[in-house]
Amino acid sequence: VIELASPRDYRQDRLEGEQVYFHPADASARAAVERLWSGFFHRGAESLVLSVKGRKVEIPQFANGVARARFPDLCGQPLGPADYLAIADAVRVLILEEIPYFSSENANETRRFVTLIDALYEARVRLIATAANAPERLQVEGSGAFEFERTASRLREMQSAEWCLD
Repeated sequence: VIELASPRDYRQDRLEGEQVYFHPADASARAAVERLWSGFFHRGAESLVLSVKGRKVEIPQFANGVARARFPDLCGQPLGPADYLAIADAVRVLILEEIPYFSSENANETRRFVTLIDALYEARVRLIATAANAPERLQVEGSGAFEFERTASRLREMQSAEWCLD
């Protein structure tokens, strides 16, 4: 067995210069994400099941360090910071689809999303996403709108070509 250890994840080079945030989350966005997803590997994906504090956290599709899930899979479930940190530790690229608009109607999901993005950001995980709108337009009013500005800023930064290249 030969261990290949490198501080750089060369799988992410495939994303260099690629659009990684798509809005609105329509058929065109889904097709673009499908193209990126299929470019990461040539074998079938399996689910990834993580054990966090005795609980199981499942990501529906995973292959070669790349995970793919829908917003309800990760933010519509009662997950917390430890779960999101475990996800960020287990993957190098996360494809997250169907990010909705945020309001008081889905405040719990909004908080979970903010926590997920914080975990991904700190772990320097590459994010590919489909969303209802641009990051700064996902939550424009109501409780938490001001706090969401930091998350929107992080989402913008995570789209840049320089993200994860250091």
